[in-house]
Amino acid sequence: MINYKPLFILLICLSLSVTFLLFFNLNERLFQQELQRFTFQSYQMGSMFTIVLYAENDSVANLASSAAFDRIEELNRIMSDYMKNSEINLLSQSSGSGTSVKVSDPLFEILKESIWVSELTNGLFDVTAGPLTQFWRSIRLMSEPEIPNETELANLIERTGYQNILLDSKSKTAELVKEGMKLDLGGIAKGYAADAALSVLKQFGISSALADAGGDISVSNAPPKREYWETILIVDQSEKNPLHIILELNNTAVATSGDLHQYIEIDGLRYSHIINPKTGIGAIGQIQATVIAEKGAHADALSTALTLMDPNKGLELVNTLKNTEAIIFFRTKEGLHEWRSEGFSAISK
Repeated sequence: MINYKPLFILLICLSLSVTFLLFFNLNERLFQQELQRFTFQSYQMGSMFTIVLYAENDSVANLASSAAFDRIEELNRIMSDYMKNSEINLLSQSSGSGTSVKVSDPLFEILKESIWVSELTNGLFDVTAGPLTQFWRSIRLMSEPEIPNETELANLIERTGYQNILLDSKSKTAELVKEGMKLDLGGIAKGYAADAALSVLKQFGISSALADAGGDISVSNAPPKREYWETILIVDQSEKNPLHIILELNNTAVATSGDLHQYIEIDGLRYSHIINPKTGIGAIGQIQATVIAEKGAHADALSTALTLMDPNKGLELVNTLKNTEAIIFFRTKEGLHEWRSEGFSAISK
């Protein structure tokens, strides 16, 4: 006689399993449908920061965004060279003393990332360019700005050099070897802060968010029922119909640097606001570089460096980097010229 009892039990178990899976998938879809979009803004690091997130309710969204902005404010107190008692300014004051200074984890990490980009770009990105950037700030405030003479530039350049930052991973200390060194994290801090904001949001269970640090954007998972975030890259605002590109991003970061809109004119020549650490002055020529990378800090720093490089050389570098893309625009009398990395077109339209 055939015993149907085991078969009957198996069928019941299979039926329950299918019911559970259907119930689970239904609940998951309902949960995603219940997520709401929230937008928050706060003026941080000299720019308007915008956070867009998807959460179950406004209580979670408010708590998460508030914590994210608190984190950004904390990073500003560490990394701002405008604040007298910021951590980087206190570290700069120790330059040339021969002593190593215990630094916070965020400062140690961003200095480590900065050195990596400096080595990658042969020093065209250099956070020790503070003496130069601060000097040019004073020039921009002049009613009749003048180019510094060769002696002034040579003295300023002598106080720079990323090779003069010594980091100790075990003790989490940093030493600035040369006297008179000054750090300026302006080319990397906002990208780092955008990533940090997403990390805070993740602690609140928010997996779909965008952090816009005044143009340096980091995104996590795409919004519900979407495959990616769409961000608009404005190339030229001088035309009646501004040229723009739509970027399709997911768990990545994008940053744009250049002098298409930020520059200073002296004696009829236009100089970029981004200072070349090797020459001590901004490049002459209108260039804009956008980089997409896994880390906001990398996108921020690399986009800065690309504006100081020959576009072809810049793209050669980008094409050697994993999960990194770029687009470069250069304006001449003949018009706007464009260079794209090998995989850029796949994430844009």
